[in-house]
Amino acid sequence: MNSSERILLPLQLVQRAHDEAAHRDILSFDLYKRLKHMVLHFYKYAGKIEAARSSRDSEELRRTLIDTFIICMASANALNLSLGEALPVPVGADVDNVDALARVFAKGYGTQDLFSAAVSNLVLIGGKMAKAIESADHMEDGNPRVAMRDLVPQLAHAVLVLLGQLKGSIEADIRTRLESVEQRSIFTRTNTESGR
Repeated sequence: MNSSERILLPLQLVQRAHDEAAHRDILSFDLYKRLKHMVLHFYKYAGKIEAARSSRDSEELRRTLIDTFIICMASANALNLSLGEALPVPVGADVDNVDALARVFAKGYGTQDLFSAAVSNLVLIGGKMAKAIESADHMEDGNPRVAMRDLVPQLAHAVLVLLGQLKGSIEADIRTRLESVEQRSIFTRTNTESGR
């Protein structure tokens, strides 16, 4: 197991447990329908980032990138794909957490407009995802599973590059976001009034 996998696979396991607790409806879908659902998430996030760009809301940018990475993990889980295996640490880099990994990936990307880069990545990579899924609807040549196994790590890498240029703890933000979604379910929220 490489160092990226030691960092990212535990997060994918957290994501899987979250989906089992909070998104049983989506997990009940067949793989094709689940991937289509994920592609719709990516386009929703492109719109949210474009709105954040117009107001220069860097907090919303970061929140939406965290959500995007969460959906990358959910997509990878649906495909039985280890993001860490697909995104190895560059030779010579020493990383021990997802923040360090993101900073290593971000090296060389400098001071690009993070809003524009985020929208561009979501639209361009997401467009390829949409094409793969849509082509299957038309029974065109190609294998959407193979395409998604290539595209999901591409998007995950692009998101980590962007997050590596922003302040904050990626893992803590992922866990906080997952917990906030779980609290919406009557089956997973904490009952603070009765002490349970």
